[in-house]
Amino acid sequence: MVASSKREQFGIKAPVYFIDLDFGTLISLKENKKITYKEVSKYPTVYRDLALVLDSNVHYEQIQEVIRKTNLPLLKSTRLFDVFENEKLGKGKKSMAINFAFLDEQKTLTDKEIDQMMTKLISGFEKQLQAEIRK
Repeated sequence: MVASSKREQFGIKAPVYFIDLDFGTLISLKENKKITYKEVSKYPTVYRDLALVLDSNVHYEQIQEVIRKTNLPLLKSTRLFDVFENEKLGKGKKSMAINFAFLDEQKTLTDKEIDQMMTKLISGFEKQLQAEIRK
């Protein structure tokens, strides 16, 4: 973790973490693995963003667990891209914005198909994390 004195020099209040990787070691670990090529899909990836208002003690790992339990094979990746805390959200609340990437390698996904998957995710967030959708 970066020392608070160093964070203060840059006006950063939140905790900051860093990692020092030895790329030589990482490459040597990969040397014994067979590298395979997968053709890039000719169908487009569809991206959707969703902002959830949650209790401030909810962590992104809990959101990821709900996503795993939802079991959507066409959901290829997720990315947390914003965390916002403000009293306007309510006491003890925060907003977490997540980007979802969907891809079907057999065809172009329709809005209806994407909406169905997003509805399943939203339902899981509401039931398991008591999330509200930020509009």
